[in-house]
Amino acid sequence: MNPPKRKYAQGAPPAAPPLPDETAVSAPEAEAAATEAPRAQNPGPAARADILQGNVHAGVFRVALPSVATMLLQTTNGFLDRFFVGDLGPDALAAVTVSMSLMFALMSAAMAISVGTTALVARFIGQEAPEEAERAAQQSLVLALVAAVVVGLFMWAVRPHLLAAMGLEARTRDLAQSYLNWVILGLPSLFGMLVLNGAFRGLGDTVRPFWVSLGANAVHAFGNWLLIFGNLGFPRMGLPGGALALVISQVVAFGLYLYFLRRSRLAGALKRQGWRPDWGWFWRIGRIGLPASAQQLLRVGSMLAFQGILARTAAGSAAVAALGVGLVSESIAFMPGFGYSIAASAFVGQNLGARQVKRAHDGAWAATWQALLIMTVMGAVFWVFAEPFARLFVHSSEATPVEREQVETTIALTVAYLKISAWAEPFLGLGMVLTGALQGAGETKSPTLITILSMIVFRLPLAWLLTVHLPYGATGGWYAMAASTVVQGVLTVLVFRQGRWRRVRV
Repeated sequence: MNPPKRKYAQGAPPAAPPLPDETAVSAPEAEAAATEAPRAQNPGPAARADILQGNVHAGVFRVALPSVATMLLQTTNGFLDRFFVGDLGPDALAAVTVSMSLMFALMSAAMAISVGTTALVARFIGQEAPEEAERAAQQSLVLALVAAVVVGLFMWAVRPHLLAAMGLEARTRDLAQSYLNWVILGLPSLFGMLVLNGAFRGLGDTVRPFWVSLGANAVHAFGNWLLIFGNLGFPRMGLPGGALALVISQVVAFGLYLYFLRRSRLAGALKRQGWRPDWGWFWRIGRIGLPASAQQLLRVGSMLAFQGILARTAAGSAAVAALGVGLVSESIAFMPGFGYSIAASAFVGQNLGARQVKRAHDGAWAATWQALLIMTVMGAVFWVFAEPFARLFVHSSEATPVEREQVETTIALTVAYLKISAWAEPFLGLGMVLTGALQGAGETKSPTLITILSMIVFRLPLAWLLTVHLPYGATGGWYAMAASTVVQGVLTVLVFRQGRWRRVRV
């Protein structure tokens, strides 16, 4: 059954004329027409007023701040997770790094739905079509739960073969499989959580996701302490205990999102009848989100191939572990970038819905410049404090002499990763925030093409050349990552400046 076709006054978007190009948007008459759009005169809640009216930089900051705080909570959560796992040694760190890369591959299905949800909800809210926004959120949740079951069964069947194909050492491979056994069971709550987060992004509500993350992270950290080491009478489960703690925290997050959804502008999504799958809505969501899903799969596939290259260097598991620790440390910078990416999505989506094209453009760049400031400063921090970051996560209190040598190798490679990646942080910010802006407009094809060019065509051959054929080892992989990040940032700027995102129909 296709989504109902209604007149615009009843909530469905009209067949709008083509949006102006960048030159026309800058003209005084176009700016005046945009700012006088009638739908912008009644913005509703404060968050929506920040997006549709007022100073653009101040509005971006107010919308982004709770989201940045949320992402920093996620960073803290990742820090605590790697801190607990780090006491189990580099093999356990490498196992978690590989397992989470495979989980990110599965999450590409949820990403497709979440991106589609954000674009549709934002556009309908901007058009003052709340019933259509509710319906989009409801069908997105149905689709997420179906997708979680399908991809979970698939991963359960192929996980041993995937891990064997990556060239990992036997102990690391066994640990990774024990970790995956638990986290696959938590996919329904994880997918539901990600899609509802996308719905709140479309609303421009970044406060409630902060509280969800705060609660879930507390549960995750406490669960790690209880289950990895067997405190307070709980069994000592080691690495699988960390996976179980993660699953429990995801269930808590999903429950909190449902609670907040009942008190949001999308409350009708839970009260409506008709929870049966609607293939018309599924197609509408997927048409926007599938390119984003492909982008996520390409990223994960590239990262898995990159980890395979690292695993075959002389450093082996130590190099894979260093990549995981480096990424968690670097998340201090790129998680705020994600926060601004969320703000850019809401600004672009809602202002396009309200026909305020110039404000959508200005909001995207305001989010980008603010994110660049933070990420550039953090790049300098990585350079100065690279070794303390590495030693915070890589340690082993009961290490043998051989294990201590592996720990020191991992630390040295992590320090090299942070110092090299520090130079690429501004370009990472460009790519992240402007990609969020494009996705808020429903333009998901161009970022996917950019991912293919930067991470598949450019990064992997360069990494293979530097690590295998030239005497740089794992450090050559870090240079390849930084160079591909620069390429991706530059290409994203060029695509955004072309302006095709202004004419996307959702």
